[in-house]
Amino acid sequence: MERVRKTIKKTFFAGLVVVVPIVITAVALIWLFRLLDGFLSPTLHQLLGREVAGLGLLTGIVLIFLVGLLATNVLGSRLLKFIQDMLMRIPVVKNIYPTIRQLVEAFSPNKESSFRKVVLVEYPQKGTFSLGFLTSEVSMNRPSENHRFYSVYIPTNNLYLGHVLLFKVEEVFFTGITVEEGFKIILSGGTAFPPIIKGQNPNSTP
Repeated sequence: MERVRKTIKKTFFAGLVVVVPIVITAVALIWLFRLLDGFLSPTLHQLLGREVAGLGLLTGIVLIFLVGLLATNVLGSRLLKFIQDMLMRIPVVKNIYPTIRQLVEAFSPNKESSFRKVVLVEYPQKGTFSLGFLTSEVSMNRPSENHRFYSVYIPTNNLYLGHVLLFKVEEVFFTGITVEEGFKIILSGGTAFPPIIKGQNPNSTP
């Protein structure tokens, strides 16, 4: 009887592991769809006289793509820069906008400020290694001294909150893990870690 109970319990939890992520993903996608679709749906409903499910989301995607085309154009980039400069002069907005912009740019593969490589550093104490993302290289000039540091972003709450720390060049271990794989490792709570982490040349492309 005990053996049957263990088998049933094991089978149930095996099914739970499969079903729960699927359900949560489906619920998240439905919520995101409704959120994005709801921005433009009322306006489109007034223009068309009837409601079309998903049209608001599709229109939003098209608009974002058009803004992207505008941003990559010489005249368009100047116009967007003018708008951004205007936003930086508005009270309250000037404190929120640059932070959000930098956060979005950090996850963009097309920006110099994006996460470059996945590294390991001894943090918060010796003997304890933390996964981080290399963001830039910094030089610290002092009288008769010139030290090079790597700026490393270490997430503390999924990917969106964390610490930016400076480590000496020799204190940073470069891994062969791609940035996308690094995201998966953080979001999975470490379960996506490869069994073997191979070192990588700092100047090589991940």
